[in-house]
Amino acid sequence: MLKQFDARISMQIAVPDEMQWAIHDVLNGEYECGYDGVGLDILDVGANVGSFALWATMRWPGSRVTSYEPHPGTFEFLERNTANRRDIVTVNAALFPGGLKTATFTSRFAGDGESTLAAYAGDTFVQGAQVQSYEVAVVDPASLPSADIVKIDIEGGEGDVLDHLDLSRTSLVLLEYQNRKNRIQLENRLRADFDLVDTKEYLWAPLLNQECYRPDLADDVYGRMFAARRGITRLTRRPPSPTAGQATQG
Repeated sequence: MLKQFDARISMQIAVPDEMQWAIHDVLNGEYECGYDGVGLDILDVGANVGSFALWATMRWPGSRVTSYEPHPGTFEFLERNTANRRDIVTVNAALFPGGLKTATFTSRFAGDGESTLAAYAGDTFVQGAQVQSYEVAVVDPASLPSADIVKIDIEGGEGDVLDHLDLSRTSLVLLEYQNRKNRIQLENRLRADFDLVDTKEYLWAPLLNQECYRPDLADDVYGRMFAARRGITRLTRRPPSPTAGQATQG
């Protein structure tokens, strides 16, 4: 008789105190949506300190993750957490269409999960909230090969990156979105070839007691969407168990 068990693996990760809750969520299966596969090419856009990359290599054995993280301080966390891992390739750059070589990137602290390119920061933050500013290397998403799984979490630029990626070999797309305009752009890109398999949406209003966010976001939303290609062949879907994707942080 086949039985399903949830393996719990203790893991030590270098992470700023302010980001512990977010890293905990990723390692506990925030990106789990019930698709199995092995030996996959995985694109991790907005890698932060590496929690998704580490989780993904356990979730899809034998896979190779390419992780893009532009913030110089956050990239140090990423390299430390993925050191000596042949299955995780780290790139200190942002993805942005248009052929630019560099762009301005803003942040509050190293490891900040809400860091973003200056082109998008004003959609979420009031002026002056992002106290750090850097010129970072840029890679055009159109120059990248197609991956089996694409994960993007870059605080507002997800739609522009997705619009320029080659999704011809992509079976699964894992996205965060920052506002309703961003969500609609993502849906329009996915509609022809993908079905939404998991979505969550939240109102900005409860967060606006934090004065760093724009007050006019009160009626806007943020969230996530996971999409699977119709007729996928490299991944198979299984019904998730009630506790699927759980892990512990050591």
